[in-house]
Amino acid sequence: MFAPHLVNYSTIATGPGAVNHNASYDPSDITPAKPVRVANAKIQAAAACSGPVTSNPTGFWMDQQDHTGNARGFAPFLGNFFTYQTWRNVQSYGARGDGSGDQTEAIQNALNDDSRGGTRYQGPLGAQPAHVFIPSGTYQLGSKLDLRKGTIIMGDPNNPPVLKAAPGFSGDTLIDGHDFASAPETNFMIQLRNVIIDTTSVLASKKLVALTWGIAQGCALGNVKINMPSSSTGHTGILIAGGSTIAVTDIQITGGVIGIQNSNQQVVFKNIYFKFCTTAYVATGGFNSLLQGVTFDTCGVGIDITGNSGQHGDVILLDSESKNSGNTIVFRDSSNDSGNRNNQVVIQNLKHDTTNPIAVTSKNQVVLAARATVDTWAWGNAVPGQYVKGQTYPNGRPGALLDASQNFFMKDAPTYAGYANDQIVNVKNAGFDVKGDGRTDDSAALNAILAQNAANCKITYFPYGVYIVLSTLFIPPGSRIVGEAWPVISGAGANFKDANNPIPIVKVGNPNDVGVAQISDMRFTVAEPLAGAKIMEWNIEGSQKGDVGIWNSIVNIGGFRDSTVTSSCGSQDPCQAAHTGVHLTTSSSVYVQNLWVWTADHSEDGSAPLQIISTGRGILVESTKATWLVGSGSEHHWFYGYSFNNAQNVYAGLLQVESPYMQGRGAVQVAPAPWTARNGDPDFSWCAGGDGYCRSSVGINVQNSQNIFLYSSSTWAFFDGTWNGDYGQGNQCGVTDGTFCQANMNRVTGKTSSLSWYGVNTKAGETMILDGQSNPKKLNNPGGWGGILMAYITFA
Repeated sequence: MFAPHLVNYSTIATGPGAVNHNASYDPSDITPAKPVRVANAKIQAAAACSGPVTSNPTGFWMDQQDHTGNARGFAPFLGNFFTYQTWRNVQSYGARGDGSGDQTEAIQNALNDDSRGGTRYQGPLGAQPAHVFIPSGTYQLGSKLDLRKGTIIMGDPNNPPVLKAAPGFSGDTLIDGHDFASAPETNFMIQLRNVIIDTTSVLASKKLVALTWGIAQGCALGNVKINMPSSSTGHTGILIAGGSTIAVTDIQITGGVIGIQNSNQQVVFKNIYFKFCTTAYVATGGFNSLLQGVTFDTCGVGIDITGNSGQHGDVILLDSESKNSGNTIVFRDSSNDSGNRNNQVVIQNLKHDTTNPIAVTSKNQVVLAARATVDTWAWGNAVPGQYVKGQTYPNGRPGALLDASQNFFMKDAPTYAGYANDQIVNVKNAGFDVKGDGRTDDSAALNAILAQNAANCKITYFPYGVYIVLSTLFIPPGSRIVGEAWPVISGAGANFKDANNPIPIVKVGNPNDVGVAQISDMRFTVAEPLAGAKIMEWNIEGSQKGDVGIWNSIVNIGGFRDSTVTSSCGSQDPCQAAHTGVHLTTSSSVYVQNLWVWTADHSEDGSAPLQIISTGRGILVESTKATWLVGSGSEHHWFYGYSFNNAQNVYAGLLQVESPYMQGRGAVQVAPAPWTARNGDPDFSWCAGGDGYCRSSVGINVQNSQNIFLYSSSTWAFFDGTWNGDYGQGNQCGVTDGTFCQANMNRVTGKTSSLSWYGVNTKAGETMILDGQSNPKKLNNPGGWGGILMAYITFA
């Protein structure tokens, strides 16, 4: 293996590398923050600048940062962490971008290198992440490239590199995004962005997959182009075989016999452009998929969900266009099926320019003929009513949520590619004493840097590290924050321990602030059980849509060795580890894309005791201005996964929830205990006292809210009673014995109106939506992994 010499070890003898942390976070080892002062003139200068200065940089700023000295990223909970390279450039491993030779081994070495002469394969996930940069050029691959968990693979966004299959390519997969160290459902934290994948030099008849993507939460595809022979009978662009991902975004696929083939649990495909594909999208399994902002350009068929005897649960086609293409969707009519009714469909806001039919059954029956536009058309289980076949519904949307084309607004993750390196400030090289070592309170220094950067219109860069904050980290208007390999902001200490007085660890803006606040590629957590910790609170509204947002980021409670939650929360009486994951307050307007809010059910950093963790609340939305949730997951939270409380003007596309594993029948603690219901929390007063089957987490809670538009929700339950960490244990309800895990999966209540909810998917819950009116049951609406409601319009 080529060994790159990237580190001058002599420069870090007194820096973070002076202490070797090989264990979990220790709260007794915290060094308090030093006093920090910043000149008021600098803080008050925000009005003097309108943003970073754009230019025509010759290279990508992130590659031009200092990745060799104390300012570089460190992995503080890894043995010999000061020798570990979080950032790596594939050319330092010998990869050539001149289109010659076979560069697979060199790039694979960059992905695998543990900086200690071994491999990252099957190593701890959170403790040794990597950010792998591929400069512009063409990198020829002669055999399969295997991606790794805990890794961001990023090409130069100014001039994306080409990963090209050699003419004599060996194998049936060019890039494998499924790290075989884990099952697809736990393939967390893999990103592939700003690259072009090319299979045009391989015989068009050869069976070849450009990219497999059987992965899970915390992963991202973005700004990826896949080029295949337009006459191909064998090439597939993306194969998603199993897994539990939540978002695939901003992709262009040209050519191939199949653009995307999917059997994932649930996923939103946002802003996908298919051109010259024989069939653009094929679903052979999985439970629900949302295609938002999709274009079928000169394709034979847009969507085919008839494969595997039509076992895909449902599909929603939203804000999309079919031009110069064949049938838009082919599906199996399940209206007369006695068991699960799969292949259910909703089409909303479609543009169509040919005489070819829009919707056709597998028996070649035209059920939706050609027309220029489709407002809303549904085929499947509906409430009120029964199974509908071609039902139309009104489609009224508030302008606050829409773009100029009257589609729901979308925005890709920012890269700041148009800025030179002098517009970026590294928090570890900003003139303040920032450690990121997992044992020093960095809150005062980070607050000073963020205030100064916002005032001076600079972009804030976090190298990888674990940045402990004993007091709230305030992100002011004017902030643009981007991380390397998911750097961690970790709350700790007494300020966050009072469950009756929750305090934000990260506070984005003050109430009624207006401006820019953008965050991407970061992780936020608690360093110890903190019952009063609200991990993120958003108060700010953007000057324009998309000015305020978070992309490709993670909020976790436990699961990694950077927190004592992982090692100390093992009692069947679950510890109160965090109050709330994310709170979008009344004054906020936030664009959220690919955010995973996870209360851990297991450890991803090697062996650890049993994880029995209680986070009070997942994602709380109280915004009344405009909120976009595009591909998000909120798992294992005690009261709810999502709560829309007194909210207005919300679009949510793909919401994924799992109930806590230790609720339901036989639970040691019955909700709301160990918490106290407050400020709009579901109090379970509709349940008998001590009834754990009824007093279980609400997946999606909608109360006293208006103009709420929900598409493709997935609320899953798997276990009940005591939890012993064994995924094959006997109390795996709803799988082997057909029993339900909990009484109610979702809830609508109060003065709620103008609620449009399409693609409601549930597993192992008796009542799909507790609403006091129709209370639709899974038994009356079978499909997918349990129940499907393609249209829920009780409160529309």
